[in-house]
Amino acid sequence: MSSSLRTAPGSPARRIQLNGNCQILSLGSTLAAAHFDTGPFRADIVSVGSPVDIWRKRVNPALDDFEVRSTLALTAEYGKVLRHARGRNLLSSAVYAYVDAGEEVVGFGKGGSESMTIFIRKEGDDRLYVRKILSEALTTARWDREGEGVMLPPFAKARNQAEYLEALPASLRPYFPEAFGGLEREIPVPAHLGGDGRTTHHEVIYEMSYVPGQEVSRFVAEHCPPPAVIARLYAVVFTVLNDRVHAVNRVPSPGETLEVSYFRKIEDRLDLCRRTAPRTFSPHLLDTERIVIDGVPYLNSGALLRRFRENLAFLDVLEPRFHSLVMGDTNTENIKITDVEPLLRAQRLIESGAAADEVDAALAGITDESLGIKFLDPRAIGFRTTGRDTSDDPMYDNKPWHNSIGHYDEIHHEHFALRVECGEGLTPRVDVEFTPGNPYQRAYRVRDVAVDGGPVYPDAPRGMEDHFARVMTEVYGLDDPDSRHLRDDPYWLIRFAFVMGTHFTAMPPFHFQAEVGGTVIDGHQSQRRPVAIYCEGVKWLNWALEMLEGRRTEFLGLPVPPLPEQGPA
Repeated sequence: MSSSLRTAPGSPARRIQLNGNCQILSLGSTLAAAHFDTGPFRADIVSVGSPVDIWRKRVNPALDDFEVRSTLALTAEYGKVLRHARGRNLLSSAVYAYVDAGEEVVGFGKGGSESMTIFIRKEGDDRLYVRKILSEALTTARWDREGEGVMLPPFAKARNQAEYLEALPASLRPYFPEAFGGLEREIPVPAHLGGDGRTTHHEVIYEMSYVPGQEVSRFVAEHCPPPAVIARLYAVVFTVLNDRVHAVNRVPSPGETLEVSYFRKIEDRLDLCRRTAPRTFSPHLLDTERIVIDGVPYLNSGALLRRFRENLAFLDVLEPRFHSLVMGDTNTENIKITDVEPLLRAQRLIESGAAADEVDAALAGITDESLGIKFLDPRAIGFRTTGRDTSDDPMYDNKPWHNSIGHYDEIHHEHFALRVECGEGLTPRVDVEFTPGNPYQRAYRVRDVAVDGGPVYPDAPRGMEDHFARVMTEVYGLDDPDSRHLRDDPYWLIRFAFVMGTHFTAMPPFHFQAEVGGTVIDGHQSQRRPVAIYCEGVKWLNWALEMLEGRRTEFLGLPVPPLPEQGPA
């Protein structure tokens, strides 16, 4: 820290607020402790008066002592905590606040909902535990504590998750972790962060059994498997969901799912965005009739919702016919592979140019039994249901396609640049340019054929889009005229694009980024991730509308079913 802290003559000294134990290095002169307000935390100041202090040992004993203590403190565990804290703009002390004496931090889970997942080993116990923390102190957007349904605050999700896992039928328990005890509490809000009037943050902490293996998203980033391998993995995941999870509590839809779980969710979540970052999510971005994304004009979210709501035929098509148990968040960061070797074997054969029958046999060997598929972090919120009673539209569980074809992995891991132009009287323009050669681009090989209705090549697949029709045909039995799925959900393809759009358009509140100390920088570049996610949702909702209006007759290699003859409302 530069020591040039000055104030005008006669004005009170400005004190710097530091919310944690700090070691302060003063370069050039001596800093007084009175310059800092650390509250209950400790602050040690080392003054470095000359470059010689840094170049030579024993010139500045305080600096030498600080170097020795820092080296000794940088254990493997502390290094993991430090990297995780930096990645989330937190202090290490904020992470250690959730670790008890006698516990060892083994690692961290990754996710997109601002929860914290710590892998813990307890003293005298060789097992690993997963500690899940959902806290108002860790979320950037200020959720309403009394929110319900899709606006349920994240900390309430933890309570529901534990109940969901405990109530699973025996047939599904092998696919999910085991939930243990939990803790619900209030913690005080630091004085400098109490601007919204709250004096406490609410948080829920619970523990689950550790599931060994690798999350699908991490596997893809690390190994960049060919699209054929990822497509086979998707088919396995969707088959487990469709045949096992969605077979539980299957009942006719009670109606109103469309309005409550989709339309209003988008509106309520975007209102939260406006409150969290009013300059970023301003009327200039959200409230225009149209928006131009990557050079293509689309209807903006408000105009889209009006078009959907005003046409009875559209509402009839989009309303789900049945509800069932759902996992609720099949983002591939929440799907774990216990044994990745079947995937790697198929990858090696494909990349070495092995014979087609060898490759086919290796792909056929990729099953849920050989992989040991596990689902982590269930949403545990359904249509007017939560926890053990969770029931909702099973279309919600097709999320793996949003990781690949929808570019979620590239956006979430910030492999992109963003340009935004918007203002009074202007049609907003947003360009999302993905980083060439990023690991997800190399693996998924998405060409964005849905943007302009470009061709797919199912007989000579190049990327994930070319595998879509085959995977969904296998999972849903689309080539069977007596397919139960076609009978129960004849317009599933239109609903698939629509639900994908709602995923993205309502997701931005979970992706705001705050600075250390909780400050939100309200600008498109600082909040580029939620802006890019919003724009992806707008695109998918437009494609669904084009199918409803008959302007798009094919989607990702499958024919769009014609709508029944019915006029507008």
